[in-house]
Amino acid sequence: MKKILFTAIICLMFAEIGQAQVRFGVRASGSMTNITDVHANSRSRGGFQLGVLGLIPITNNDILFFQPEINYSGQGEMDEHNRSSGKVRQKIYLSYINVPLNAKLYFTDAESEFFVLGGPYFGFKVGENVEDVGFNTEAGNNEFNSFDFGASLGIGFSLKRQFEASLRYSYGFVDQVANDAVNGNNHTSILNLGVSYFFN
Repeated sequence: MKKILFTAIICLMFAEIGQAQVRFGVRASGSMTNITDVHANSRSRGGFQLGVLGLIPITNNDILFFQPEINYSGQGEMDEHNRSSGKVRQKIYLSYINVPLNAKLYFTDAESEFFVLGGPYFGFKVGENVEDVGFNTEAGNNEFNSFDFGASLGIGFSLKRQFEASLRYSYGFVDQVANDAVNGNNHTSILNLGVSYFFN
């Protein structure tokens, strides 16, 4: 089902591309990521995203666009353990292919201008690495979901509609850990700062 959904998203993107004047670009960013309420002493970890994106006009006044993306995203968190020898931080590295489908609104039609963007994203886990710290931990026994779905919201500035910087926050709606200690709902949380470049 997830593969069918992913294929449908890609086909929709290319269908849109075939009907409009589209620009393509690349984006690189740094992130602070976490999984909410999963471990008693969770700490955010630094991550990153690398991706490609399209910019498809929705209106003809250079203000409203559809911006689909495909990103490789390094996510996860740190689980902090109190030991007699001191605090031990266990690294939980999760890798995703995320597909955001954003609406993008420039404040005016000026070449250099602020913008806002937001929309849903679909996430597909492609890697998982829980650090072995030499003793049994909850994180070592956790089962992490292979699928994520959520929403992103961001603001940024465009320089001549070519170089852009943006700050985004993404929050997942799907429980990401099936067997955490309190059996709560654990959601993806990502604060992301990045730069984009659009080709002519």
